[in-house]
Amino acid sequence: MLKFASLALAVAALLSHAAAYTTIMLPNSQECYNERMKHNDHFSITFETAGKLPIDFSLLDAYNNPVYSLPHSGEGSYGYAATSDGRYSYCFKNNAPHEIVVNFNPHGPEEEIYLVDHDATPAENEVRKLSHNVEEVRDHFNFMLFRNEVHDSNVEDTQRRMFHWAVLQTLALAGVCGWQIYYVRSLFKVRGVV
Repeated sequence: MLKFASLALAVAALLSHAAAYTTIMLPNSQECYNERMKHNDHFSITFETAGKLPIDFSLLDAYNNPVYSLPHSGEGSYGYAATSDGRYSYCFKNNAPHEIVVNFNPHGPEEEIYLVDHDATPAENEVRKLSHNVEEVRDHFNFMLFRNEVHDSNVEDTQRRMFHWAVLQTLALAGVCGWQIYYVRSLFKVRGVV
């Protein structure tokens, strides 16, 4: 029972440390982030771009050798166990001629330590995997909230523009109608005088 309580505490700590980062990538740019890892440390990352616009993702080991590459993707997820000590880098590259918003959730060794325990029972290992999957769902949910805020902002801007355009059209229509009435009346006045 004590092990289960400590596992539940570990899951709660794991969920409380989940952090999402958002960056706006400039056209034709690359951004890299680093994670210090020791041999057998586990690292995972999930990312999505606003609008599912394609970017290139790559993970480099401590010797700058590519470990994983995902070209032209709007979303992705990858987990990795370090093969040596050192600084590992994960990079996002924007090849597009416009800005791209990238939301990513890295989970470093201090968060992933709860995933691997060789002395744990199979049930405890399954609970750890389940907590990791819940974390991924939570990351995705956080991005969905971010995406929803972006879409709401776009909808409000569009509605505001449509309202202003409708007011402008109404004023233009009223002006044209007034001018036509004035012009037709002036024609009848001129004919009545002649």
